[in-house]
Amino acid sequence: MAGNYRNFMKLLESWPLDKSKPGRDLSQHIRDQVKLTFSKGDVTTPVDQEQCDRYYASLKRITSNHYGQIYKRNLTSTASGLTAEQCNIALSPEMKEYLEEENKFFLRKLVNSIQHFRKDA
Repeated sequence: MAGNYRNFMKLLESWPLDKSKPGRDLSQHIRDQVKLTFSKGDVTTPVDQEQCDRYYASLKRITSNHYGQIYKRNLTSTASGLTAEQCNIALSPEMKEYLEEENKFFLRKLVNSIQHFRKDA
């Protein structure tokens, strides 16, 4: 059990946290899940060793970019047509906040137009 925890923690050391995505970072989510899984030790809930090994192997392939090395990309564009830098900007907390404000403005306009329509009817 302790060996599994050490293996996961060593693997996660090579997976940096992305401070630009608070609450939405995959690395932080995985760290939280590892802590939750191993927090009670083997006293209360035994860990399925086979499943634990599969998770570890999967995470190891992700951190080492296993499939990215096998299947090299020829193009630098994405499905959206944006570059990686543009995607990072689009997924930033600032953009999320901006879009939420825009959505509030849109909803206010919609409510006002409905109220205006009811007054005229």
